[in-house]
Amino acid sequence: MKVHSFWIVALMIMIPVTDAVAQSGGFSGAFTRMGFGPRGMAMGNAMGTVTQEGVYAHYNPALAGFIDGNQVDMSTALMSFDRSLHSINATFPLPPNAGLNIGLLNANVVDIDGRTSSGYHTEYLSTHEFQFFAAFGIRINPKIRIGASVKLHLANFHEDTGNATGAGFDAGIIYRATPNWRLGFTAQDMISQYSWNTTDMYGTQGGRSRNDPIPTRFRFSTSYVFPEQGLLLSSEFEIQRQSAEYQRRQVSDGALPPESITSSEDVLTSSLLYRAGVSWSAHERLTLRGGWEIMDLEFVEETQKISAGVSVHLPYDAMSPSIDYTYVREPMGISGIHVLAIRLKL
Repeated sequence: MKVHSFWIVALMIMIPVTDAVAQSGGFSGAFTRMGFGPRGMAMGNAMGTVTQEGVYAHYNPALAGFIDGNQVDMSTALMSFDRSLHSINATFPLPPNAGLNIGLLNANVVDIDGRTSSGYHTEYLSTHEFQFFAAFGIRINPKIRIGASVKLHLANFHEDTGNATGAGFDAGIIYRATPNWRLGFTAQDMISQYSWNTTDMYGTQGGRSRNDPIPTRFRFSTSYVFPEQGLLLSSEFEIQRQSAEYQRRQVSDGALPPESITSSEDVLTSSLLYRAGVSWSAHERLTLRGGWEIMDLEFVEETQKISAGVSVHLPYDAMSPSIDYTYVREPMGISGIHVLAIRLKL
């Protein structure tokens, strides 16, 4: 029964929580590609060059080069299908021209109904995934910032398999073409993967060590600020490269009894993504945001997400608190995500 329950959990991880049609879905670390906090998710995650009201180097480590103060963000997402998503973000200036951004992203799926092949209930299962990142950014000159980050991954998919672990890194650059126009490039999740072992569950005969790569992402970002109108426009184009193991099973001809032969090969595919976002400072106490994200340009209708959010800047001098809220409509309208956060300046 535990064996069957394990594969139910594996399928829950592999099948994307958005839509199985999308080519970009179904790969490791999907929760890290959903977004980071309500401000980023409200703008369609088109945040590769955006520093208004906070730095989130999850999107581009070069953003850490813009840090000029200590800030802490804590967010949680209310999601359907027994899912949850949480994040913590903290910034630290490193005078005279550098900064450090650390963050933690956590995703959970609970109350997964485990059943036998005959359909009988066995137990309720859960999965838990974590990503910790530390990003360092530095100002090379008034026009250029560069940065790099290290990521650590930890996941628990089943009690009998142990924790899946992994590491990776990002690198990015931001160029200020004019006082109001920025261009950026980010290479994310390089050499990132999950490593896990099923030997404790299946024994030395059936178990094995496995490495599941996390897709590598190349993001081209731009943003433009209209200061007099308090308006910010941003957009991104992404190339996402996915690698997966494809297994082919054949039955040998002429052998008695027939023998099953299994072969495997690594298959490399790619997806194109697009994002756009807008932010408007409607009042000194109010910021409005909107976004549009297409997770695979080959399947626009099936993978597009729209979002809208608001930030309320409370009238307190101590820690200048802000309350952020965002609503994200998931692809195909299957559900909505409510994201809440509090921001404090220390």
